[in-house]
This record gives sequence, C-alpha cells and structure tokens, in this order.
Amino acid sequence: MFRRRLRLFALLFVACFALSRFSLAGDEAPAGSGVVPAAPPDAAGAVEPPPEGEERVYETPEKVAIGVHLNDIQSIDLKTHSYAMDFYVWFRWRNPDLDPASSMEIANPIEQWGLMVTPLYEEAETLDDGTLYQVLRIQGTFSKKLPLYNYPFDRQTLAIIFEDALHDTTGVVYVPDSTEPSMNPGLQLPGYRVSPPRFNVDGFHYNTGFGDPRTAADTTYSRATLEVPISRPPIAYATKLFLPVLCVVLCATLMFLLSPSMVDSRVDVGITSLLTIVALQMTYSSDLPDVGYLMLMDKVYLLAYGFVIAGLGVVVHTTGMAEAGVVDRALRLHKRSLAVLSVGWTAAMLLLVRAAMQEG
Repeated sequence: MFRRRLRLFALLFVACFALSRFSLAGDEAPAGSGVVPAAPPDAAGAVEPPPEGEERVYETPEKVAIGVHLNDIQSIDLKTHSYAMDFYVWFRWRNPDLDPASSMEIANPIEQWGLMVTPLYEEAETLDDGTLYQVLRIQGTFSKKLPLYNYPFDRQTLAIIFEDALHDTTGVVYVPDSTEPSMNPGLQLPGYRVSPPRFNVDGFHYNTGFGDPRTAADTTYSRATLEVPISRPPIAYATKLFLPVLCVVLCATLMFLLSPSMVDSRVDVGITSLLTIVALQMTYSSDLPDVGYLMLMDKVYLLAYGFVIAGLGVVVHTTGMAEAGVVDRALRLHKRSLAVLSVGWTAAMLLLVRAAMQEG
C-alpha cells in the first residue's frame, strides 16, 4: 500500500514539473523569433523619455554688447597727463562659458592698485531673451598723453580703453550697445566744458605673442574706447593768462614816452618789465608738464621778451643820439619804434591766438 502511494506521489510530481516547464517555454520567446514580450499591466501606458537635446552651438566669435554711462570726472592733472573718472560699463552676451565682464581689462590706468572695479551682481543675470547681463562700476585714475600745443585754447579728449584680456577677435568681439553712451546730466568739471561722450569699437593689433607658443605672433584683440571731449572757456582763460602779459607790455611802452635824457628811468622800466615777464612765465608753467615743444603761451611770452628787449635796444641807441646832440632825431626814432613794435606785437599776438583757437 505504501509503495503504491509513493509511486502515485512521484507520478504527480513528474506531471507538475512537466506542466511548469511547458508553461515557461510558452511564455518566453525564442531568441531571434521577433516576438516582443508583453508589457506588465502597470506599464501598459508608459512613454519612453524624450531623447536628450543636442548641445547648443553659439556663434563664433561671441558678439558681446558693451555700453557705458559716465558718472563723474573728479579731476585732471596736466602735469602727469592723468584724470580721475567714475563710470559704469555693462555687458550682454549669450554663451555661458564666457564671462567678458571678468576678462575685461582697462588698457590705460595710471595706478593699477588704485583701480576699483565693483560688479553690481555676484553672478551674471539672465534676461528674458536668454542673454546674460553684468554691470561693473569702475573708479580710478587713467592716463592719456594730452597735447598742449595750443594751451590754453586746446581741446582735449579724455579716453578710457576697454579690452578683453583673454580672448582675441577669434573668440570675442565687442559691439556697441544699441543705446548711445550716456552722461550724468549734473556732471561738472571746474575749469572745463564737457561735451557729450563718444563710444568707439575697433580691433587693436599686437605684433607679439607675449611669449606664449600657443598664441600667434600677430594677434588682434577687440577694443572699445570711451572718449570725452573737453575744452576751456576761451574768454575766461584769455583774461587770466593774457591780461597780465598785456599789462607788462603796456608798462614797457613808457620807455618810448619818457624823454631821451631820462636814461636811468627808461632802463629801469625795461629791466623791471623783463623781470616781471620772467616771473609770470614761471608762475603759469608750474602747473604744466615739461614738454619738448613750444606751447601757445610760450610763444606769447617770447613775443613779450622780444618787445621789451627791442625797446631796451632803442633806449640805448637813442641815449647815444641824445648825448651826440641830435635829440629831435632821437624823439622821432622813439615814436617810430613805438609804433612799429606795438603794431608788430599786436599783429603777431592776434595771428597766434587765431590759429590756436582754430586748431584747438
């Protein structure tokens, strides 16, 4: 009995095992049969995730819009050809791999350690159109050689030069912002008239690779320049600088009006006038740089020197004529010399001033 039950249990086990193997073989598709297994009920409506988007390709070179607002001009030092300015500069660009605000450098600071560059945002802002935006406030002292040929009627242009220090024109190119450079309407610079600023963008060529073998020997970098034209009030400066010289020259004419017999008095007038002109020239030139050319005021003083020295020469000559007894001829020479020297000095002064005001 026991053997019969054991045999029956073995037959049932073999039958169950055969049925399970058959069901598994029916569920799995043979390799290469092309039959796709059915999805589980909970995944019947699932959608595969969209393919990851391609990496955006940005324009090369990257065009960076740059703009400037002039806030203040604190001072100008002609002796060192320097000026202190306060302004804002902003950048707009698209490529997040670039940061033109941090790679920008100013090419003409006079004191690099005193240059203050303050970003308004810790990180570049993203605008509605997707562009990146950053603003820098810059304060410092800058330098540009100021030509003084026509001082005090010279017209100067203060300049701030911006340049990308890391990328040449194959990587970054500055373009002017759509708005014109603006200026603080309350800006005042004592002693000068400030005209509306200009903003220019061009390329600057370096004929060196700065010792970097990865850099071409001839490289061009994008450069933006803020220019601020200034000039002096002509009437005010002409009064301050020309009137003292004119007064000395008028006093020197007394050499021709005194009698030829008053030798000591005429010589004293001439020598005093000459020393006064020297003192005036030293006073005006103390605030100006040492230059290798003659400024307008130098030419004015040279004319004054010439007038006085020529007058002293006439005094010496007419004194000898008076001692020789030809007093009338000495008086006529006095008058003739006064007319010629006065007309010549005045005409030369007018020509110099006119040319200087036209050239600026």
